[in-house]
Amino acid sequence: MLFIQKNYYYTPEYEYSSSMHWIVLFMCIVISIIIIFQLFKIVFNRQKTNKASYRYLVLAILFLLYNLLNGLLPNKSLPGPLFMQYIVTYSISIFMCIYLVWYLYIEFNIMTPNHFFKIKNLSIILSLSFFIFFIIPYYYTKSLNFARSLFLIIPIVLSITFLIYFFLTIKNEVKRQRYFKVQTYMGLSSILSIILLPLLTYFGDFQPITQPLVTMAFFIVTTMEINSYLYRLKNTFILKRNIGKEYNFTNRENEIAIQIIKGNSYKKIAKNMFLAYSTVRKHASNVFIKSRVSNKEDFIKKFEK
Repeated sequence: MLFIQKNYYYTPEYEYSSSMHWIVLFMCIVISIIIIFQLFKIVFNRQKTNKASYRYLVLAILFLLYNLLNGLLPNKSLPGPLFMQYIVTYSISIFMCIYLVWYLYIEFNIMTPNHFFKIKNLSIILSLSFFIFFIIPYYYTKSLNFARSLFLIIPIVLSITFLIYFFLTIKNEVKRQRYFKVQTYMGLSSILSIILLPLLTYFGDFQPITQPLVTMAFFIVTTMEINSYLYRLKNTFILKRNIGKEYNFTNRENEIAIQIIKGNSYKKIAKNMFLAYSTVRKHASNVFIKSRVSNKEDFIKKFEK
């Protein structure tokens, strides 16, 4: 009796489209204009540029790279294996998502529920998952669908958990001033936009749908930055002068300085701004150090009308 052994191999059932959709191209142009404007703002700013400006610039560059690479790769005409192009596109997408979450943690104090959602732990989990469940399976099977479906299970679970946590946070949140409420809701909207990436990618690459929805997170953050600037501009009259710019306050420190000038207690500021009491005290301490006063009372006396 003869036994015929057949070798079965996974085949790449699906490949990315390598032509950039016009919607993606348009977003790349808009983000490029924003990057150029931000660079001019940093270079020609007479005052010392704070770290927030650089953080936003890096965020814009990452979203530009995400759209460019996912719009142009993979491309069979380029040298090297397609395998490496897939690794590049997925890696920049993962890094962009992690950086956005970190950006929101820093700029808008969206608090983490536990150690599991700290940036360091998220980076380790996603990096290991990418290597174990995407790179290794794809290397041996040559099936993008199989490797992608296997890897995306963990990001999808993380995304759903993240979404549930922030939904419960908003649901149980007390009333706050309109500005901080708007900022918080926009921050949550940007997270909702970015967590759509693993869900949409699981079903395939649809440039005119996936990339605009994900990039919406960047435009929401940009709107938050504009809203923050208008808030500071509107409340500058509370101070004798624009001390935020004069003493190089961060966005958060400037907002807290305005609240202090209004006579709000640390407890009320924490409630208004959706911050921990200890966080408010820490920012207030930085404000006092930068403005060269020793306490809250001296600060109010120095800058009140």
